[in-house]
Amino acid sequence: MASTKRGLPFVGKSLVCTKQAAAANAITALSNTDPAIASALAHGLKTGDAIWLESESNEAINGYYLTEVSNEDTFAVIGLDGTDIGTVTDAKFTAPECYQFCDVNSLKVDAVKTKEDDATTICDEDPYTEVTIEAGSLSMSGLWQPDKEVQGILYKMAKAGETIFFIYKPKHSKVMFGYQLKITSMSNDGKSRENWTFSLDGKINGTIRMVKVDTDKQPTTKRGAK
Repeated sequence: MASTKRGLPFVGKSLVCTKQAAAANAITALSNTDPAIASALAHGLKTGDAIWLESESNEAINGYYLTEVSNEDTFAVIGLDGTDIGTVTDAKFTAPECYQFCDVNSLKVDAVKTKEDDATTICDEDPYTEVTIEAGSLSMSGLWQPDKEVQGILYKMAKAGETIFFIYKPKHSKVMFGYQLKITSMSNDGKSRENWTFSLDGKINGTIRMVKVDTDKQPTTKRGAK
């Protein structure tokens, strides 16, 4: 087997997370703040951990989030604006399975896109433009190794049209980013000397999650290999 690079230094730490089990950890309250503060007795989380959050009474809040821990019973749900969610008393969370994706060697994130539309009417003396925010996108590529569990999961999620949670921390940075992502395309390209590469494109589904983390205390992950 030819020698290969396992990822370029600038890419940093990257994780792929998916929900494996139903949410079972009760949240007794979510504050009406931005970000929302969750009250959950002995939650066991640490800052930078990912969670899957769900509620039957307010399904709009269902999704993946990063956490910023205040104490053993409360944490901020990074990415959830609680200002207009009302009173939510049935929320639950679970920790998704997160796999370290060491083989990514390029990453491009278009976090936010804007669109301008001409909204001028006959009553306007001057041209009037409305600006709307559109979902951003994420593209990455790297070395493909079919025996890696994380890459099998990506194929499965792409085929099913399900949402994954992609976490990325740039090299030497104390900021971690979380992108709720729906995979729009995935391809493999055979190369010489038994090496394969992959490329993946996805549409960012929801707001960007961003939290400062202690670089010495990273989230618990699987290495992605069977």
